[in-house]
This record gives sequence, structure tokens and C-alpha cells, in this order.
Amino acid sequence: MLILDRKSGESVLIFPDDQVNPDMTVKELFSQGPISISVKYKEAGTVKLAIKAPGSIKILRKELGLHAGAMHRCASSQ
Repeated sequence: MLILDRKSGESVLIFPDDQVNPDMTVKELFSQGPISISVKYKEAGTVKLAIKAPGSIKILRKELGLHAGAMHRCASSQ
């Protein structure tokens, strides 16, 4: 389970891990179970989210996902 604090306007990215076969069906991807997102705490502009997902699912704060995507594009263009 991943616990994240998010402020108003911040996001979370949820997508298949890089090792997942792109031909995999949705049923196969979620064969280990669904994604569960719970709000654990809320305070003036911030929420604490608890996210439980199968191991084949990657969960990142959007700012990290954008950085990782840029790094991946840069590495694959070399």
C-alpha cells in the first residue's frame, strides 16, 4: 500500500508497469485484484490517500511521472 499526501491541484498517475506486455488484456492486468484508493485524512487543502494496487501497476506523484517520462524519452533518443 502506498500512502501519499496531495494538495489541491496535485495529481497521481496510475498506469501499467514498464515490464507489462502491451498486448495484455485489462482482465489479465487486473487478475491480482482492483486498484483501491481511500482517503485517510483531510485537512485544509491536503488529503492523505492510501492506494493499494496489483504489482503490475505503477503509481507516481504526477511531478515524478512527468520527470520519469522526460528521462525515458531522453534515454531512448540516444
